[in-house]
Amino acid sequence: MLDRLVLRNVWVSSWVLSLSLFGDALIYVILPVHADAFGVSMLMVGFLLAVNRIIRTFAYGLIVELAERIGVKNLCLIAAVTATLSTAGYGLFEGEILLSLSRMVWGLSFAALLLVTLTYAAVNPAKTGTRIGLSRSVEQVGPLLAMTVGAWLATIVGPRDVFLYLSLATAVSVMLAFGLDDSAQPARVKKPVARDRIFPRPDSLDMLIFWMGAGIDGVFTVSISLMWAQYVSTEMAILFGGSILAARRLSEMLVAPCSGIIADRFGIRLPLTLMIALAIAGFAMIGAGLLVQGSVALVLARGALGTLFPAAVARIYPDNKVKALARNQTWRDVGAAAGPLATGASLAFIAPEMMHIFVSAAFVIAFFVFVVSPGWRAVTRAV
Repeated sequence: MLDRLVLRNVWVSSWVLSLSLFGDALIYVILPVHADAFGVSMLMVGFLLAVNRIIRTFAYGLIVELAERIGVKNLCLIAAVTATLSTAGYGLFEGEILLSLSRMVWGLSFAALLLVTLTYAAVNPAKTGTRIGLSRSVEQVGPLLAMTVGAWLATIVGPRDVFLYLSLATAVSVMLAFGLDDSAQPARVKKPVARDRIFPRPDSLDMLIFWMGAGIDGVFTVSISLMWAQYVSTEMAILFGGSILAARRLSEMLVAPCSGIIADRFGIRLPLTLMIALAIAGFAMIGAGLLVQGSVALVLARGALGTLFPAAVARIYPDNKVKALARNQTWRDVGAAAGPLATGASLAFIAPEMMHIFVSAAFVIAFFVFVVSPGWRAVTRAV
């Protein structure tokens, strides 16, 4: 009976997050093209698209403390409400200050909802990978709908009004959050023994997810269209780059649950090692000019690692999962924020292919450090 309630909470919290992602997914498509409609400059566009990720790198620890005080379900309810308000803000507000506020509110909302879904998925050690994979798969439905149906709707109602319609759809997440069952999850998260700093010190697994964020979400995402432009027209390069990034969403939807099931059945160490090796090979292939093969490798690796990293964290820190998951997601966001900034600053001096070679080498070093750490032994521990 408890397992059924746990699975129900995973489903419900994942759909809350998925619906809450409507506005964030579409703003990446709409804002760069219609900056004037929002009353901002192109320079400000980059800041608005990054500020949500920057703010949440410092917020995970504080959000864990809030969860300890009010409970996971209440945190989910509050975050669903603030996510709805931030999406509506994109349609109601214009100008740098108010839009920045909306993006910051979204950053905090996403951090809370991500921790909620991971907490429910990891509440029971058995089949943690399967539940995290299921959650990751459901999470991608909202962004895919936003980038397809939402983009089409924007051509009809306009680039700003579309977010008002999306906020109505996102409001459904608030009603869903009321359906979470407290009996399958303690009302309060276990208080950590030691109080963390806002910016926690990473362990070896955190550094691996940092390089995933910096490499795949940063260097690869920013530069893939530029590299294609060396071989095809600019229009085709944008089309290829966009298709590859959309494939990332589909990959996570399909690969994430499969990797979770495999991890539960055969252990986390083998699939984690294989996917890290695939990511290393993908960066190296792109560095060698093999864009298609390298892109396929990185898209598949990213889809699997989004499940395998949280599953490994839950296995390594069974008595303090939420704190460890928060720290791990913080360092993913640090990497995902640092990657685009470093790439943009370096493109004038360093070829994007060389950046991929650098990330591949950094991944190798980070993986070696993880292999000689206690966490490597812990990921084989029997459940």
